[in-house]
Amino acid sequence: MLVYQISLHGSAYDARDKTWETIYSESLCKPHTSWLDPVHNRTILKGEFGCSVSHLRVWEKIANSNSNGIILEEDAVYDSIDTDNVDKLLNSHDSVWLGYRLNDMGYWYNCHAYAITPDTARLLIQDFKDSIIPVDEWVPMKLKHKHNYFYKEEVVTQIPRSTRPSTIEEEENSMMNPSKINIITVATDETKMWPLSQSCDRHQINLVNLGKGDSWKSEMEGYDGLRKIELVKKLVKDLAKDEIVLFVDGYDTFFTEGYETVVQRFIDFNVDILFGAEQECWPVTNDQSYKNKWPDMLTPYRYLNSGLYIGYAGALYDFFDLPSTDDNGDDQLYCQSRYLSKYEDFPYTVTLDYEGYIFQNHDTSIRKVNNQLWNDRTNCCGCIYHGNGGKSEKDFFYKLAKEFGYKELTSPLTSTNRDLDYKEVAQDLLVTKLLSESECKDLIAKSDALGGWGNLDGDKFPAQEIRLKKLGLWKQYEALWRDRLFKICEKHWKPVEYMGLRDAFTMRYAMDTQKSLGLHTDASLITGSVKLNDNYEGATLYFPRQGFTNLDVPVGSCILFPSQVTHGHYVDELKSGVKYSLTMWTSRYVGDEN
Repeated sequence: MLVYQISLHGSAYDARDKTWETIYSESLCKPHTSWLDPVHNRTILKGEFGCSVSHLRVWEKIANSNSNGIILEEDAVYDSIDTDNVDKLLNSHDSVWLGYRLNDMGYWYNCHAYAITPDTARLLIQDFKDSIIPVDEWVPMKLKHKHNYFYKEEVVTQIPRSTRPSTIEEEENSMMNPSKINIITVATDETKMWPLSQSCDRHQINLVNLGKGDSWKSEMEGYDGLRKIELVKKLVKDLAKDEIVLFVDGYDTFFTEGYETVVQRFIDFNVDILFGAEQECWPVTNDQSYKNKWPDMLTPYRYLNSGLYIGYAGALYDFFDLPSTDDNGDDQLYCQSRYLSKYEDFPYTVTLDYEGYIFQNHDTSIRKVNNQLWNDRTNCCGCIYHGNGGKSEKDFFYKLAKEFGYKELTSPLTSTNRDLDYKEVAQDLLVTKLLSESECKDLIAKSDALGGWGNLDGDKFPAQEIRLKKLGLWKQYEALWRDRLFKICEKHWKPVEYMGLRDAFTMRYAMDTQKSLGLHTDASLITGSVKLNDNYEGATLYFPRQGFTNLDVPVGSCILFPSQVTHGHYVDELKSGVKYSLTMWTSRYVGDEN
């Protein structure tokens, strides 16, 4: 047994005085953006985040060492610890708590002194890296149904707060509250916004479409678009003045970073409203005197573009409420005239993103580098790309969107078998037609284009996988389960209930990476498995208890099975070629999502 101390004077990760952008890049971890403290109703603090990352790093050491470990935070106080007794207790328990507190919400908290096994460490690691919450909340939630031992009398106490105040609970270091961030667009035809929709799915961005159901229709080929301003103004009127509003055009934009990075960079600008900047002076293209009004900022991007902007609700309402000018009904000319006006009594600061630090408007020199939007001219990686312009600009936009893995796909809900037909091929093993051959090929191409095949940290049965959330397809497949696949499950396994899609990912078996997968069950209520191709040998999916394999199951058909106890399965060794498959897990209880 090893003892690990988490201390800011040692190797603990200190996030307190860093920007969230720096924290993400250094820790390679991300916060759970919708989590709120159950007592204080706030998002995670930087100190809490750093503490959680420090615990995660210790769990990884314990998991890799295959030795039990005791974890002590730097404010732990004790006379002695009988490590032999702790080790003995871990023979029959998943965790041992040397110090803890009980709260009014029915669980223990305070991770200042506890011991865990390598298996428990692997359980705690699972799903944590990309959804960090305070360890005091995470650990009891993950170990709720495990065998935990609590000493009747605390062996390890903490230094009292009156003697030593907390070094992590500083309110000003809290993450931006997602409830005060409004990410919006205006799109009356949602089929045209597939790059934006898929990028929002990938980066877990809650996008609100103000144009849904609106009667305004336009190809935006000339002066037009004032309706977008009207809809935004109506929204911000009812928001608190300090709420942040991020607007993106609907049909020709996509995200390459999460909203946290966008908001943090906006805060770094220290302004009230920030617009994107572009190279062309649209829509006033032939008036040199008008062009001369715009200052030269030593970058190619000089003129305001209204397709991307961010600001505080109060400032935006006042900006859009300024006296009307002859704007010809065009949203960009409207915003440009406001920006250039020498208006009086406007208490807010407005500027343009001249370097493409957040907003990157059309530029054919932009390229994808390490999944980021790289600009050689300004040496910046933007967060959102906007393909503003005509046909050639749109062609470049779609080309770039596809390089990032976004692709216009026919929805499985519209092109595949919609009925509830299925066949029971073995005991509680169902097969139903699901995807067409072309949809399977599209899913393979989309996965390979995105790249980054790999396994989840702490996975006992690691595989080469890519999450559908990263592919921007989560909502499509979530709807597919809700509207069809689980209706089949409810029909066959009544009274089973659908509680949501837990996880979905493509898998890849290749001769130079992973060739097989050991016998296991899934962390899923009901699993769906789809063979995406058949031009390979070996890598057959086996269900030994049921005496069934997927060898003769057609490409695109889905195998459905209850997956926690009775339907252990494995994949035998690949002999040649590359195998692709799709695996989908459903939630075991409400809120169970990977």
